[in-house]
Amino acid sequence: MKYALIALILIAIVAAAALVQQKPRAKEGAYRRRKILTDNEGEFFGRLVQAFPDHYIFPQVAMTALLETSSTDKKQAHADRLRIAQLRVDYVVCDTSCNVVAVVELDDRTHVKEKDQQRDARLAQAGIRTIRFQSRVKPTPVEIRAQVLGKMDMDQSPAKPQVQSVAAQQ
Repeated sequence: MKYALIALILIAIVAAAALVQQKPRAKEGAYRRRKILTDNEGEFFGRLVQAFPDHYIFPQVAMTALLETSSTDKKQAHADRLRIAQLRVDYVVCDTSCNVVAVVELDDRTHVKEKDQQRDARLAQAGIRTIRFQSRVKPTPVEIRAQVLGKMDMDQSPAKPQVQSVAAQQ
């Protein structure tokens, strides 16, 4: 009887230890793998790769990798950083020296026009063009290349960002 009670206590301790190990701690969090691109975004990525075999295409790029605050006021600079901290762009097209040629957005029903205009304006302040395509009617790789590179492709000119004079909305 005494040994049975000890064995039962040991089994309970081992079971409790196993449960504790399985349960993630609040500080560590619980994570699982996630696809970088949806099937629709992946298909469009393939079109971009076809359109720009002589360029690099980077999907899901953080806005903070493209922009930094230019404010000298620390409080304003912090607010400006927070404004873009959680944002990502769909694709960045870069030349072989990794200079940004353009940001490409694939607009679907989740996009909100006003927010998109704010994002585009912030990128334009830094001299980065945003080219938007509709998810429902995707262009061919030839059409994508023509729209993103425009005349530059025909002139064989180096990629230079075009600054658009769009006031940033806050």
